[in-house]
Amino acid sequence: MLIIPAQHCSQFQVAAPPRLKREEWPMLLEDRLLEHPEDVVCARLCAPPGQLQLLVVARQALAGWREQCAEWGLQAEHCWAEFQLMPMPEPGAAWQWRRSSGLTLFKGMTAEANELWLAWPDGLGELPEHPWSSLRRQFMEGPWPTPLASLAQLPRVFEQRGGACKLPGVSRQQRGLLVACLLLACTWGGVCLTQQWHQAQVWRAEVAAVAGEHASPRQAAQALKRLREGQVQQQLRLRQLDELQACLQGWLREHPQWRLQAVRFDGQRWHLRLEGDGVAPPWREMAETAGARVEVQGGTPALQWQVTFDLGDAV
Repeated sequence: MLIIPAQHCSQFQVAAPPRLKREEWPMLLEDRLLEHPEDVVCARLCAPPGQLQLLVVARQALAGWREQCAEWGLQAEHCWAEFQLMPMPEPGAAWQWRRSSGLTLFKGMTAEANELWLAWPDGLGELPEHPWSSLRRQFMEGPWPTPLASLAQLPRVFEQRGGACKLPGVSRQQRGLLVACLLLACTWGGVCLTQQWHQAQVWRAEVAAVAGEHASPRQAAQALKRLREGQVQQQLRLRQLDELQACLQGWLREHPQWRLQAVRFDGQRWHLRLEGDGVAPPWREMAETAGARVEVQGGTPALQWQVTFDLGDAV
């Protein structure tokens, strides 16, 4: 049994002339598909008078799943779309199935009896209002839908022609176990892909919040690098400032005739205003100790000093 993941299939109900051949079905969807009609395969879900309800899957994806089954020694005797496993809703209602893989499936039926399918990743946020807001919803959650549609009554899709090939020496119970393992592997792969996609969106939002919007990942990485370098530079300046403060405080304790009148730090320069008499503080020695430059203005009769330590060369 092969279950086609919901996010890889589409469903359309279109007007169709009678006696249309199977290979001609994709031509009915030329104006609705992003892919070329030759790149998809179609299966008939039902055929109301004058119409066809078609299941559409990428040809390459379906071939890849079948090849994987063959590599594992499995023969996909039956094939269904994941949406087919959900029960059919009543007109004006919808089933909402929250999967453990971060994906929610919606299967609805309009009042005009048009069937609707939607696979909605949790990372995309709120569900589109139209047409889902007008449908009464029933909820279910888990790796399998509950209730499960009756598989015996479902139309089988994409069945390979020819007799089924039995696995030599493998019982029906063992084949069932192998199928369960295949489904588990597909589900786990979907979980990993969804988590990677969600993590990429979270990383992108965090980068935009810190460094702003950028046209490419390379520009965003460069912006983050500049931010980190700026943070390192600021930390070095704060350590220089701590050393200068410790030197000045120690000197002022030993020279009580000097008083600190004003102090200001603008992120790069430390501005001081002092007054006092006697021997002036050893400004240049303090600056050399902290690895800074100093500019001194003072020595007037009023004994007032304007001192600026420049920490701009922190490395």
